[in-house]
Amino acid sequence: MIRPILLLCSALACGVGNAATGVGDAGLQRLHDFLTGVTTLRADFRQRVVDSRQQIVEDSAGRVLMRRPGQFRWDYQQPYARVIVADGNKLWLYEADLEQVIIRQLEAGIGDTPAALLTGRQDVLERFTISKSWQADGLQWVALAPKAVDADFSAVRLGFDGPKLVNLELDDRLGQRTQLEFSRMEINPRLDEASFRFDIPPGADVIDDSAP
Repeated sequence: MIRPILLLCSALACGVGNAATGVGDAGLQRLHDFLTGVTTLRADFRQRVVDSRQQIVEDSAGRVLMRRPGQFRWDYQQPYARVIVADGNKLWLYEADLEQVIIRQLEAGIGDTPAALLTGRQDVLERFTISKSWQADGLQWVALAPKAVDADFSAVRLGFDGPKLVNLELDDRLGQRTQLEFSRMEINPRLDEASFRFDIPPGADVIDDSAP
């Protein structure tokens, strides 16, 4: 399932208007620090997608690299190989089992989604309303809702352990919830530019939707 991670990639790039929490709120401060202080990151991730009946419909894991603005690489290693790469302008989606590559313009590929929160500029928050902030299980949480009425998701929640983002949850309009857990996170590591380039595998079918 590529769609959930595209939503996440866009939400993590997107100031906050009509916030329900105060300027000194701990959750909002953690989010602000993440957006302003984290320029690159590297981490392992586990992703679960749960349907409206609370049944797990996907359980996958891999490695992620990110650099602001607009560069990321998600390497899915389990249960099968998938790669999602963005170089700041274009987005490549590769499904190894299908031997298929889809190319899109980055903005068209992620739009106003939670993925923009991870890799976008601080002004991404202008597209969200802060709806709630709380502490639970040793984490500082903050919940956001999209301002766009036609957004594909209804809510996103981020859980911080100090400066590190360790949990992210996304509710979409279809009743599904995507849960991401990050581990072995490195903040602001030095990343090679080549990590954000994608070489199309020989023989792969290419669907190029990147034309303006």
